[in-house]
Amino acid sequence: MNNSKVLELAVVLSLFLPTGVSAESVILKSGKKIEGKIVEQNDRYIKVESDGSPIYYERKYIESIIKDDTPGSDEANSFLKSGLKYGSQGKFQEAGEEFKKGLKVNQSDHNLREVSKVIDDLSKGSIKEGYAVRLFKGSYHLISAEYEPAVAEFKEALKINPDDPDIYYYLGVCNYSLERYDEAITCLKKVAELKPNDEVYYYLGASYYSSGQYPKAIDFMEKALKTNPDDAEAYSVIGTSRYLLGQLEQAKEAFVRAIGLFKGKGDYLKAADIEEFLGKLN
Repeated sequence: MNNSKVLELAVVLSLFLPTGVSAESVILKSGKKIEGKIVEQNDRYIKVESDGSPIYYERKYIESIIKDDTPGSDEANSFLKSGLKYGSQGKFQEAGEEFKKGLKVNQSDHNLREVSKVIDDLSKGSIKEGYAVRLFKGSYHLISAEYEPAVAEFKEALKINPDDPDIYYYLGVCNYSLERYDEAITCLKKVAELKPNDEVYYYLGASYYSSGQYPKAIDFMEKALKTNPDDAEAYSVIGTSRYLLGQLEQAKEAFVRAIGLFKGKGDYLKAADIEEFLGKLN
């Protein structure tokens, strides 16, 4: 089995997301509309990043693709990056102005809203300037996919605020992207202690899976499913892990659940991949 098809783990920050191409609307033949960014396409399928997750859609299921010509996405990302650059230099007023410009272009941009909160916290004196500089520096490197320097900056931020779960989370994501799974696990376990949630459980499960620790991967994916029971990816990881452990009947159950959930959100390509593999098992 090609595990990468069943388990495509796109680690994306909940705060600072990578920039992408302009937004599009994909209309499926079922009538369902998906808003997101087309990040890959060929004559068989397109890959859309929607709500931080990549989803594949076969073209035979697509009715139309509508380009969103509303200005905002690319320009807002430009203001985000320039604001982070100012913030990394301690120029917080200039950073705040850039973030405000970005929000005027796209007021729904999650990243810009979050970094604006950092500026607000600075003005209230609830966080230290040195911490904010390191946070902005690390985040600037992170959205540029420069993971090593991002790790260095986030570690410096931890020296100032050693119990910040968000920084541990960013470190976990960076280490995962660098395929340093043991370090990712250490950081993410700290987040689970300080700020437990289904997202950190999911990425802990992903890290354990990637390091070949399948029983622990299953444990954490099941924890994630307690609060997010419709996570198709989590069921995929559980199914793959159980298959690799030789637990075939339990693997089939998880795969069947994943197939239904993938189809429910229109990701027919992933569903088809799993169905094809299940056919071989049967």
